[in-house]
Amino acid sequence: MESQLVFGYVLYVNGQAMSVGRTLEESQEVAEQYLNSTVPLRIVSTNAPAPMRTWNYDYAIQIWVELVRG
Repeated sequence: MESQLVFGYVLYVNGQAMSVGRTLEESQEVAEQYLNSTVPLRIVSTNAPAPMRTWNYDYAIQIWVELVRG
């Protein structure tokens, strides 16, 4: 099977890729269905050549938090 480049925002639920949105907001909306389960939620941007960005959902404060690499 050939690999394909993915451009957009990949939603990971409990470590598994579930969907790809065209925007961050679109992926966040899809993730809403998992918020009651408290499983780890992560969104990763895959918009090359821009650097990869990652957001994790923080259940304690109920918002998406961007992981900042130093």
